[in-house]
Amino acid sequence: MLFFTDTHCHINSDQLRGDAAGIVRRAADAGVGRILVVGSDASDSAEAVRLAHAWEREGVFAAVGVHPHDSKTVADGLPDELLRLAYDPRVVAIGETGLDYHYDHSPRDVQKKSLRMHAEWARRAGKPLVLHVREAMEDALEALNELPFDARDLKLLFHCYAGGLDALDAMRDLDAYLSLGGPVTWSGNDELRKVAARVPEDRLLCETDAPWLTPKPHRGKLNEPAFVRHVYETIAEVRGVSTEALARSTDANATRLFGWGSLYE
Repeated sequence: MLFFTDTHCHINSDQLRGDAAGIVRRAADAGVGRILVVGSDASDSAEAVRLAHAWEREGVFAAVGVHPHDSKTVADGLPDELLRLAYDPRVVAIGETGLDYHYDHSPRDVQKKSLRMHAEWARRAGKPLVLHVREAMEDALEALNELPFDARDLKLLFHCYAGGLDALDAMRDLDAYLSLGGPVTWSGNDELRKVAARVPEDRLLCETDAPWLTPKPHRGKLNEPAFVRHVYETIAEVRGVSTEALARSTDANATRLFGWGSLYE
C-alpha cells in the first residue's frame, strides 16, 4: 500500500475547520498517513495543536507560528502563550514564518523582525523552521545569513517553494528541504516542474497548503490533504520514478526532518 504525507495544510482555517473530521477521514482513506497542520497566529496555532491531539491516531501533527501577513501583530515580540506551544509533544515545527512581498499585509521590516524571532525560537526549541517566501527570496536569504548564528544550525523547510531554478544552489548551501504543492500540477507551470525534477532526492517533500492551491484535477474546489496524491504523481512523473519510490523517499525525508516516525516501518 502507498502512504502519503501532507507536510503543510490548514485544516484549522475558517474554510476547513467545520469539516475537520471529514477531511481527516478522507485523507486516511486516500492513504495519507501524516498531516502537518500549520498555524498562522497564536489562536490558529493553538487550534492546530488541538487538532493534532484530537487526530493523533490518524497521524496529525502541528506547527506553530505567525504567518508573515500577520507579523505586525507580533512586532513587539512573540506572545508567551504561543512560545509555550512549541513544547507540546504534538508540535514538530515552528512556523510558518518568512517574507511575503506579494501583498505586503505587514511592513517588510516587521516581517524580517518576525522571521528573526521565529528562527531564534526554533533554535531554542530544537524544532525545524517552516518558511513562507513569496516574491522575496533575495531578502529571505539575506535575513537568514544575518542571523546571530549559522542558519545551517537550523533545519529549514521552504514550504510551497517558489524560488525557481535560480535559488536552488542557495537551498543546497543551506541544506534546506523544499516542499512542492498543487501548483506543480497546473498547466503552464513548466518551470516549477523543472524545479521538481532537480531538487535533491533527500531534500524533497510534498504538500497541499489546503485549502488553497488545489491541484488538478480538483481545481475550483477547496483543497484538502486527500488531494496530495496528485502532487506526488506529477512529481514522480517529471523525476522519472514510480509514485511508490517517491512516497518512500519523501517519507524518509519528512521523518528525518520532523522526527515523527516512518509510515513504512
